[in-house]
Amino acid sequence: MSFEPAKRAGYDDKYKKSMKQLTAIRMVWYENELFFYLLTLLLLIGFLPFFLLDKVSFLIWLKQWHHPVVDCMAPYWTWLGDGVMYIVLLWMVALWRVSCRRLLVMGGSFVSMSIVVQLLKRVFYTHMVRPIALLPGDKTLHLVDGVPLSRELSFPSGHSATIFLLITVIQLLSIDKNKIYSVFLLGLALTVAYSRIYLCQHFYMDVYAGAWIGTIAAVVVYIAVMQVNGPKWLDRSIYGWLCTHGKGIKK
Repeated sequence: MSFEPAKRAGYDDKYKKSMKQLTAIRMVWYENELFFYLLTLLLLIGFLPFFLLDKVSFLIWLKQWHHPVVDCMAPYWTWLGDGVMYIVLLWMVALWRVSCRRLLVMGGSFVSMSIVVQLLKRVFYTHMVRPIALLPGDKTLHLVDGVPLSRELSFPSGHSATIFLLITVIQLLSIDKNKIYSVFLLGLALTVAYSRIYLCQHFYMDVYAGAWIGTIAAVVVYIAVMQVNGPKWLDRSIYGWLCTHGKGIKK
């Protein structure tokens, strides 16, 4: 009987923690309502092609349209979803004296997303090949000159995951929740993700799964980091922390 109060206290702590997390999720949704409504709608509509065509037939159908201007732009536009570009942006943001907490959201979500993507690619779905390795021999698709085509590690799309992670992080961390701004971010992510299909680097299902992974990683890490009542340095910039730390060493 002496253990009952301790057990009850443990249950109460778990209940309070779960309620706190639920409240945090509601607040994130409320503050970014238009963005998440549009994103959810896009992802739900995006599930429809899986009922209509197999992945090869759907790729062939999508690849029927092409344009010389898009041929010139797509190889460069697709780099916006590259991990290297994200890391460069992270360094630029760090030099811009953004708080360590925000940097932790950006860096932590990218690391989490990368782990999930690489595990799926290299452990669970290594058998899934790229479009160029699976297309029927009698089908000739429009290919962009000068773009090397990969043949392995197709699922999921890392570029798609990265760009959806990026726009979600920008939306969550931005102070001004402008509606036009949210629409622009979603348009950016959609065009970058589509470029992976246009360049014949991924099937639609690879891109779709990547979008989910990037979005979820950003939201989960954002909520986790923002709830931390950690040390004071979390809310300082790296520059400010180094200055303070340097003065302490000199003394």
